[in-house]
Amino acid sequence: MKMMFRMTALVALAAAAGCTAARLAPGADQVRITNKTEAVASCKAVGNVKARSSLNSDKTDATIRNQAVGLGANTVLFMGYVGSKEEGVAYNCP
Repeated sequence: MKMMFRMTALVALAAAAGCTAARLAPGADQVRITNKTEAVASCKAVGNVKARSSLNSDKTDATIRNQAVGLGANTVLFMGYVGSKEEGVAYNCP
């Protein structure tokens, strides 16, 4: 009986961990994500960003926005999916 309780608790904890809200770094909510190259024509590329695709798209989005802020970017050009990852180029736009 104790073993069954422990297994149930472990499964519930794991499920809850997968559903946690994604946390944004300060300023990450201001990062714009686009798939239009003309939107970054006058911008400076500052690095690449990528995040593991997941059922929780908010978490994936937050990861990309947080990486962009860390690079000093305010815009991400979404490049597409590579395997199980979403990739983009981070830009600093005027």
